[in-house]
Amino acid sequence: MFDRFPAGACGPASELVGRLAKEFLAVDGCYVCGVGHPLLPHQQSHAWWEVDGYIIDITHDQFADTGLQGWVHPQSSTWHAGFREVDRRNGFCMPATWPMYPKSGYAAMLEQLSQRREGLGFAD
Repeated sequence: MFDRFPAGACGPASELVGRLAKEFLAVDGCYVCGVGHPLLPHQQSHAWWEVDGYIIDITHDQFADTGLQGWVHPQSSTWHAGFREVDRRNGFCMPATWPMYPKSGYAAMLEQLSQRREGLGFAD
């Protein structure tokens, strides 16, 4: 499901961001999926994670002209607010409730986090 990352990977990537935020930072958040953005094709959807007043969107760069840089944005992000329909779901899906769970993506994210923590002098 990550073969064309970031294209088409926003949902699973956002689920994994939520899981890692809970596991590493002990914060709960909200999975958000929006549809009907004026700058995107009709019925194009996009997903991201919201936590503590911020949007974490690691796949926004699949779209042109978002005006966004980086992965963390204020919850007042104009681009994200442009979606006509928005569905929110608290929490994230664990492997037991998601038959095609992105285990390889989760492992890759854990590896990157581990490398970055070591580079900053943090112990696991």
